[in-house]
Amino acid sequence: MAEAALVLVIKKIGIAVASETLKSARPLLAQKAGPVGALPDNMRLIKNDLELIQAFLKDIGGKSGANRVTETWIGQARKLAYDMEDIVDQFIYIVGKHHRAGSWWGYVQKMLKKPQSLFTLDEIATALTRINLELTQLKQNRDWTQPVSSVRDVPAATYDIQQQLYLPGHDYSISDDELVGFDKNRETLMKSLKFEDCPTLQIISVWGMGGIGKSTLVNNVFRNEASNFECHAWVSVSQSYKLDDIWRSMLKEIYSKDKKELDAEKMNSTELQVVLKGILETKRYLIILDDVWTAADLFKMKEVLVDKGKGSRVIITTRIDEVASVANDGCKIKVEPLEEEDAWHLFCLKAFPRNENHICPKLLQMCESKYLAVLELSGVPIKTIPNSIGELFNLRYLGLDDTSVEVLPKSVVNLHNLETLSLRGNLSQLRTLYITGVRSIHCVQLCHSLSKIHQLSTLHIRASNEDEVLQLETLTLSNHLKKLAESPVQRLSKLSNLTEICLTKAYDGQELNFHPEWFPNVKIITFRNLTHVNQICIQEGALVRLESLSIRGLVEMRDLPTGLEYLNFLKEAWFIGMHDDFKRNLEKGKLEHIPVVYCY
Repeated sequence: MAEAALVLVIKKIGIAVASETLKSARPLLAQKAGPVGALPDNMRLIKNDLELIQAFLKDIGGKSGANRVTETWIGQARKLAYDMEDIVDQFIYIVGKHHRAGSWWGYVQKMLKKPQSLFTLDEIATALTRINLELTQLKQNRDWTQPVSSVRDVPAATYDIQQQLYLPGHDYSISDDELVGFDKNRETLMKSLKFEDCPTLQIISVWGMGGIGKSTLVNNVFRNEASNFECHAWVSVSQSYKLDDIWRSMLKEIYSKDKKELDAEKMNSTELQVVLKGILETKRYLIILDDVWTAADLFKMKEVLVDKGKGSRVIITTRIDEVASVANDGCKIKVEPLEEEDAWHLFCLKAFPRNENHICPKLLQMCESKYLAVLELSGVPIKTIPNSIGELFNLRYLGLDDTSVEVLPKSVVNLHNLETLSLRGNLSQLRTLYITGVRSIHCVQLCHSLSKIHQLSTLHIRASNEDEVLQLETLTLSNHLKKLAESPVQRLSKLSNLTEICLTKAYDGQELNFHPEWFPNVKIITFRNLTHVNQICIQEGALVRLESLSIRGLVEMRDLPTGLEYLNFLKEAWFIGMHDDFKRNLEKGKLEHIPVVYCY
């Protein structure tokens, strides 16, 4: 949530200090001296510091179990981001009041929350000075250039940093107030840790579907109860692990708590087991094994977990019933999806962090909430998103990582300003999937994951750049991918912010029609190997900003697309691998208004 808030405020500051904004602000700033005149420079400096904070949060985002000091620091950073966003909105709004004409104000206005009461430039300068002081204090309290010693590392040291995107070791730290709907499970889990009732080693399992909140629940209890044990460790396991790395990570954590130096990296498997057993047999320990996938894996890890009757506990989180059944009698805890009332409460808690008592303004419903730009629900155990989300017309970021959401409501097509939809978790029922920015190091894990999506009918994979070689030989899909039998153009027309359309072997129909007002921002269109298409019709008022048109391998087309004369901004047109009749008609066509035309 803090990182999402920073993303938005950094973007807004960028707009506030952009040349177009400052050009409009210059007459206002010229009337003032001192702090008001320095507003743009001060905002740039604050933006630089916020980018460093954002980088720090990304660094700890792949690690679990931040301590309370770190959590408090993150909360302060989040509040500062919200305060700064309010100030930037005030500044841009004042500038916009004096410059409402033109596309600049139309674009910026979509991003703003209209202030309830307007500041003067002097008040904005004073507020910015306060923010600067708070930011300085924040930097002094946490030097983000140093590693966070209290945050546990993901164990597999051999993983490429990019591959950590697929690991489950996210930051699950939330406050007790945010732990909604888990009261009974939390009470059961805490009770099972009481060693006075049972001094023998107990294995406790917390299980349920992916993204439902298992690790969040365990982390909350771990933070509150770990101090009651003589040593403790949190280890993320996942499907791809090395046993030595699990033991090595466990050993490092235990030794770091005792502030002893240990070179675990040089130890072999036998040495790791001997040292671990030697420590654990003398202490009451608490070990978390997060995301265990098979019972066999668990039995291997248990080899070092000695029982000397000191009240030690091992908690495992898993999605697999068989693994959970390894737990001692009465220590198998199933996490179920939230009831509707709890889910709504948690939704409001995340969506409206600054509202009093986190109350949702009437109607995601009423107009104030429609200006919501960032909605971060990652890690929240919800199953459905209300259809009214489509009314959040200002939404730019929707985070649904590690949730139980199975279906997105149809109203999401109304989110014309949506720039980022982050959705990582259980995607086994997906039917359409577009993945961009893929690198070669992702391919093995990507192919493994795609093989589990049994209902997939449309798949688009794009490399991060033309030099990346995507090795997808191991990709196996149980369902044959289908081409679209109906024109995709009508579906896509609702996405008015699209700037590029590319259809390759994706449509079995014969016609592509573009109606007035469709795709007002598209600049590039590419049609490749649509082997049945024989007619393209562009009506007046469609594709008004199109600059580049590329048609390749449409072998059934004999005639030129109709309506090319309406495309006043078209700079180039490419026609490659077309029928001979098409080439002859092209020579007769009137395309003088297009500066560059290629045909071969």
